[in-house]
Amino acid sequence: MFEMKGDVTEAIRILENVAAEGDQEDQESAYFYLGKIQELSGNNSSSNFYYKQSLSRTNETTKSYWLAERDAATSKQIESFLLTPINLRTRIKRFFGEGPTYCLFQDETVGRIDNGKIIPIPTTLPGASQILFITGKGIWYQSADGDSLHFQKFHTSVPQVSYGIAKATDYLFLDNHAIIQTNTQLYIINKKGIVANIAEKYSNCTIEGFYKPTNDFILNCADNALHFVSSETGNENISIAQFDVIKQTIISRDLLFLVSNGNLYCYVPKKGNNPIWKTSINNVESMFSFERNLVVLEASGKVSLFDQLSGFTRASIRSDATKIYPLAKGTLGLFSEEGTITAVDTLLYPLWNFSFTTPIDAPPVHTEDGIFLYFGERKLYPIQPRYYGKKILRSEVFANKAIGLYERGMWDSLAPVLDTLFSLEPGNAEGWFLKALYLENKKSSNKEKQKAWSEAVRLSASNPRATNLILSQYGKSIGAKHINLLPISPKTRYPQLFGNKKDLFTIDPAADRLFCINTENGELKWSKKISHLENTPVIASDDRNLVVASGYTVNFFEFSKESVPTNIQLPGKAFEAKILDQATYITTWNGFILKAMKPDNKLAWSRKIYSTPFFAVKDHNYLYTCNLEGEFNALDDASGQIISGFSRRIQGPVSHMVTADSIMAIASSNNKLILFNPHQGEKQPVQILVEAPIVSLQSIRHNDESKLIIGLSDQTLMLYSKEGAPIWKYKGENSIFTTPFVKDGEIWIDQGNEIVSISLNDGKFIRKFNTPGGAGTPFVMNQTLFSASPKRILYGFSL
Repeated sequence: MFEMKGDVTEAIRILENVAAEGDQEDQESAYFYLGKIQELSGNNSSSNFYYKQSLSRTNETTKSYWLAERDAATSKQIESFLLTPINLRTRIKRFFGEGPTYCLFQDETVGRIDNGKIIPIPTTLPGASQILFITGKGIWYQSADGDSLHFQKFHTSVPQVSYGIAKATDYLFLDNHAIIQTNTQLYIINKKGIVANIAEKYSNCTIEGFYKPTNDFILNCADNALHFVSSETGNENISIAQFDVIKQTIISRDLLFLVSNGNLYCYVPKKGNNPIWKTSINNVESMFSFERNLVVLEASGKVSLFDQLSGFTRASIRSDATKIYPLAKGTLGLFSEEGTITAVDTLLYPLWNFSFTTPIDAPPVHTEDGIFLYFGERKLYPIQPRYYGKKILRSEVFANKAIGLYERGMWDSLAPVLDTLFSLEPGNAEGWFLKALYLENKKSSNKEKQKAWSEAVRLSASNPRATNLILSQYGKSIGAKHINLLPISPKTRYPQLFGNKKDLFTIDPAADRLFCINTENGELKWSKKISHLENTPVIASDDRNLVVASGYTVNFFEFSKESVPTNIQLPGKAFEAKILDQATYITTWNGFILKAMKPDNKLAWSRKIYSTPFFAVKDHNYLYTCNLEGEFNALDDASGQIISGFSRRIQGPVSHMVTADSIMAIASSNNKLILFNPHQGEKQPVQILVEAPIVSLQSIRHNDESKLIIGLSDQTLMLYSKEGAPIWKYKGENSIFTTPFVKDGEIWIDQGNEIVSISLNDGKFIRKFNTPGGAGTPFVMNQTLFSASPKRILYGFSL
């Protein structure tokens, strides 16, 4: 009528009637056409109102993006992303459902999120009952004594149905049936009673989900297989087996995806147990269906989008995300450990970002009319549920205003603007940067300045636009030679630094990459993929070689060569590796030791010495070994054969072993340092009782003598002679590993927000460098002190 006849009035009348009386789908369409009519008529205010109404009702991704764009085009209003928080009487333990959404609080009370409020739900459950699950109709709970399971409707005083199921360890409740796992039994139930009770067979299995096409529950069991158990009979229909542990599964319509042994597989279980495709993948953190694709987050921060039917990679990006969740229709939220949210579209293109100061504590809560974020506090934060980055945010306006005031030197006017900015966006990196500069200008206390700089630097990692500016100014503030953001995964905290005479290196286990860093400016020179790494690979290095052992493989790298590394297969998982002058030695968790000769890294011999992990040190032609239980032996270095006459028992458990001029120094977990010469078997060992557990032990050369540096769990550092005479003691604080780095007569150690040096002569403080936001174990080379913070910041200080 509008397009063909031009009858605007009648078209509007009909559409307004539909908007008032139709269902949600009809209303969405009516508002959509009303908005178009008003925009074509030049009535931007009216069209904007209708577009907003249509946007709030649509379930179509394409239309959502179009409406968000027209909303922005027909309105000059700025957007407040963060809405008024909901105050809570106590912390939330768990959320249930979407529309309605229920909250279980720490005090076991229940509430429903409704129109931006928490509506208390009265319950009459028996005292001390354990609530397991909440549906739109009622509550599933375990009795106080744990011997029975019950379902009770809201606003009733007695259970609707009860089951004699004791102490549930795992469960999945659906509308008409449920599966319950106990220590010894598997139960399948419906509202009438127990359908099946299976003893023992599925013990230690975990419940993965429900496969609707065949009405089967899916169990992930210790035999590296998924078992499909009928919800109607309890019989097993099919199983899907792998060679390794199945770490992740997701169900999407009739498809099932699983991750095992570094591969992502896709199955159609209703058609059989052979995969329709597979692709290699690393360390999957999470995955789920997103706009008919499969989105996968790896521990490295890589986010990939796979076509569900073919496995084709539609898009992939690098990010600092540690979690991913859907946000507005057709948008994906990338959540960092710093509290920053970056939203991307259906092909992973960024739309907007917004920063809080802490990471979320639970997945975003989606209700019928909103999205809520929970940070573990006594507040629930509603955000704009249909924001697509088309409108400028109110916080951006105040950030730009604050930048203008700073550039004009209007310091007194800056403080209230920053206060407003932080109320709108608590983690705005530019805001914290300006606050740090403001505090510097006002000569505020070091504590206040360190807090502001720490927040600015921490949050800058998720704000590429501000990263270089903030780090550059921050470096000047603390007197650093350079300060850089390491391009490593957010999961890799306190990366280990090592180097040759020219370059600095680090490894990112989550991304399976080796990074080479320029020591002059801290910038990345190159990175390369190395073999698949577990989360905590065993690493050893000297100034020419790098050894990385992970799982059952050890790889040998030469810093000076770009060639493919050599490798050796291990008879067990690596426990310790040491590079010495002529060879590399690797011990394993199941008691083997291997010797690989330099420079070709060929295996010289392999011997099984124990059945448990052990330490090994070399002195002249002997290898000395001691396992964690304290069994000490000597081996012939040339053959690896045990030499008789050296065996002895050390009071264990043993935590460290080093050698100092033929003196064995062994730390036991009963706070003792034990010193002895293995060639003097008749002489009693020297035993030194220290004040706390020993967490690090190093043998060093100082003034042409071997000495021992001991780090204790109470942050104390001590220097002893090799004979056991105490030389000095230094009481530190806040070191992460209490493992100092020794160079040129100084001991360098991290101390929370600073790195200090201590004299090797007397243990006295020499100097320090400030590192607001924390630092890891220091490393010194080329007259530069390096340290990497837990937030991936690489510090470089000239010495």
